[in-house]
Amino acid sequence: MAIAELARRLEGKADPAREARKERARQDFAFFFEYYIAPQMEDYVPSAPYQLALIRTVSTRRLTREDALLFRNLVLPERRDLIRPTQHLRGLLDLEPRDHGKTSRMTQALPLWLIVTQQRVFPVTIHASENAARDVLSSIKLELENNERILEDFGDLKGRTWSSRKIVLANGNALAALGAGQSIRGIKDKYRRPTHIICDDLLKDDDVESASRREAVYRWFKRAVMNLGKDALIVVVNTIMHPDDLPSRLKNEIKKGKLKGWVCLWLRAHTPEGQPIWPQRWSLEDLRQKREDVGEDVWATEFCNDPVPEGSKKFRKDWFVFYDVAQIDPTQLVITCAVDPATGTSTGDYTAVVAVGVPKGFRYPIYVLEAWGARCSEFELLAKLVDLYGLYPHMKMMGFEEQNFQKIYKNLCIREAWERYGVKLPVKGIKQTGAKALRIASLSPLVEAGVIRFRKTQTLLLDQLEAFPKGHDDLPDALEMAVSLLPKQNRIPKAIPLRIRRQAADILRRY
Repeated sequence: MAIAELARRLEGKADPAREARKERARQDFAFFFEYYIAPQMEDYVPSAPYQLALIRTVSTRRLTREDALLFRNLVLPERRDLIRPTQHLRGLLDLEPRDHGKTSRMTQALPLWLIVTQQRVFPVTIHASENAARDVLSSIKLELENNERILEDFGDLKGRTWSSRKIVLANGNALAALGAGQSIRGIKDKYRRPTHIICDDLLKDDDVESASRREAVYRWFKRAVMNLGKDALIVVVNTIMHPDDLPSRLKNEIKKGKLKGWVCLWLRAHTPEGQPIWPQRWSLEDLRQKREDVGEDVWATEFCNDPVPEGSKKFRKDWFVFYDVAQIDPTQLVITCAVDPATGTSTGDYTAVVAVGVPKGFRYPIYVLEAWGARCSEFELLAKLVDLYGLYPHMKMMGFEEQNFQKIYKNLCIREAWERYGVKLPVKGIKQTGAKALRIASLSPLVEAGVIRFRKTQTLLLDQLEAFPKGHDDLPDALEMAVSLLPKQNRIPKAIPLRIRRQAADILRRY
């Protein structure tokens, strides 16, 4: 050992504050993260309570009743059975939204904490590819070599092995980083088997829709990963990308009681009440803006852990048929409109207004003339309805769903439109029957056949249709109501090819 290093260690032992820090770091992963790692992060944001609880759970291998209750309050009621207190945690399925720190915390900080502060540990991290594994190990090596606080308190930990796949520290601990699908059977450090196995997004994005790749990763995980160490703690860090991917299958096995001692934390970016789970990083307005930026389909997957696979979508992107406003004469259309007022703001629901028109005397095609959604006051909605009626003064009907709050809203709009603008809106109360999801799904064949046609600028409606039945459905609900208000006329325009006219007529009869 170099004289300078020996002097440093002797000095450290004589420094009570340093020894107290080291002892606290050994016992408290959260402290280690906040003191040693956070100052090195350019975009560091303080941890949320649930993240601190996750850290406690992993570092102690116990899920207390208090932390279980904290987790359960953050997830949907149907996800709460996956969270049960345990005194011996065998596995954690950590399903967090994108950009919520799970990789930094679980894949980089956790193994670093283990090898720096604990004794006789050999964590293994596993990633979607060998390149991803090398990147993570390289990041950890940089911390060990350059983090001044770690060097000051724990000294130079560089050991006998310092490669791109595995490192062995001067304190005897080891760390390996591997890519999914690699041969990992029997991996050891001398005679020591892995003590912790941390898996981070094992399936590449390009492979998500491949049933054979999903099956291969699942079999490899069961056969190879789960047999690496007899009592190793397994942590699977993921965002669900498909209802049949590895985390989805593990989640279902935990729910059925097949994986004893496992806990699944299945989170959305917001609580059931609509509040951010990490407000220090994502405000409610930030989440709303992100939802608008990425669209409902991506939002459901990346921020709600609730994807809709391509094969299960009720409205496919390639079905949408578009029209140019120059192609139609609104005065020759029968026009109806539907209004779906938001009943609250906690979940970020939209107030939706959708107007549709069909050529007089015909049932096809149905043009979506207006598809407007916004978080607005009742008077902003009123102004929108008056403007819309000004565009289409021959509008046949403006439907409001008559349920509790909506009924009051309908009456308010009628009264205020007359008193403020002198406009008599053709408002009609609508009593809906049947489940909303089934009503919206009934539009699917009309969209597929090109009966319903859109404008390319109606992105909010198109996003919500594509993500259905996940995410917001305010505009699809208003679209279904507006279509249902159209008169049941029998003729199909002769300019439409005969095959399409027959198909449309058949669909409309069923509808």
